[in-house]
Amino acid sequence: MRDYLSKIFTGDKILWGIIFILFIISGVEMFSAISSSAYKAAARGSNHLAPFFGHLLHLGVGGLALIIIQKIPFDKLRLLSFVAVIISIILLILTPFLGKEVNDAKRAIEVGGFELQTIELGKFALIVCLSEILGRNYKQGDPLLKEKFPMKSFIIMVSIIGIFCGLILIQNLSTAVILGGISLFMMIIAEVDWKKIGMLIGIVLCAVLLVYGVNKALPDKYQLERFSIWEDRVIEIFASKDEENAYKITDENRQIINSEIAIAKGYKPCGPGNSTQRDYLPLAFSDFIYAILIEEWGLVGGLFTILLYLCILARAGRVVRKCDRKNLVEALMVIGLSLLIVLQAFVSMGVTVHLGPVTGQQLPLISRGGMGIMLTCCYLGIIINISNKVLNENKEEEPSDNTIINSDGKNS
Repeated sequence: MRDYLSKIFTGDKILWGIIFILFIISGVEMFSAISSSAYKAAARGSNHLAPFFGHLLHLGVGGLALIIIQKIPFDKLRLLSFVAVIISIILLILTPFLGKEVNDAKRAIEVGGFELQTIELGKFALIVCLSEILGRNYKQGDPLLKEKFPMKSFIIMVSIIGIFCGLILIQNLSTAVILGGISLFMMIIAEVDWKKIGMLIGIVLCAVLLVYGVNKALPDKYQLERFSIWEDRVIEIFASKDEENAYKITDENRQIINSEIAIAKGYKPCGPGNSTQRDYLPLAFSDFIYAILIEEWGLVGGLFTILLYLCILARAGRVVRKCDRKNLVEALMVIGLSLLIVLQAFVSMGVTVHLGPVTGQQLPLISRGGMGIMLTCCYLGIIINISNKVLNENKEEEPSDNTIINSDGKNS
């Protein structure tokens, strides 16, 4: 039985264990937090457990995708990734015109009753592109090179980042910022010249200030509505609190106040399925699932969840250290995809405890979300695929027990 399971679940076994635990947490918490959707389903005459079963189905499909992807040869997986890049660009362009509006922004295209989250696919596509460009141009320790990263490749890479982040920015500012940060970190890892990185940062800052200034200079009726929303959310974080009305619930602060109440109740955990704030907290099953988790499991549950995401990053780092330094594509892909999961998790948890403005970031593998869950599973499947590839390569390089090493260091 053990050998059979080892053939199915290859690669990093600890990472597999973390994924299973996150799946269990997701199932338990979603059974509790999905109450508002259950009420709506019952009101329509449907099975009140239909939303919960739908979430389990998404977890099951995501888990199946994970198992399949970790078995596909990496070279073929790279070809499939390029197809995703082309599709994601087309979908991101079409979303503002054909997309379904969710929370005052068009973020999904509905196809046959299924919501295609174009941002999720765009995030994956950008990481794949960057990994390929940076990995192919990586020249470590070559003293004959005047510049380690050719300017032509740099311009192409920056253009791709600009296209993806620009298209995603229209729909979700926080995701664009996260992707920009990950892109910058990947450049540093790939040893892109600091002058080029500094130039890129300068261009981005100037562009942001220019767009913001032009938008503010326009008459109110011509200003972009999304800019006002972003500005209000940032101001709300740094604004001084009105002690008298600090905890007065309004339409503007309903999410944050109810989230803080749920977290405050976590000092005395009520146990799984016993949350009361789930009935008052909008998006308790999605953006604010971490607040419900703390209310039911307390500080221990909250810290344990943080530890799980940190462990994903640690295991990914272990895979990166074992990757072949001559082929940086694999290492960069692991770095980018793992950061994508972990940074999103920490932004989501930070918003829940009111350490940042409301951003609409879900908690990976725990929050409800069809395509979000499935693509996160795909990210993890690629990481495990690479870990399995690296493990097999290292085994092939190790001398067998019967190999005799001569005094001159050669095998015989």
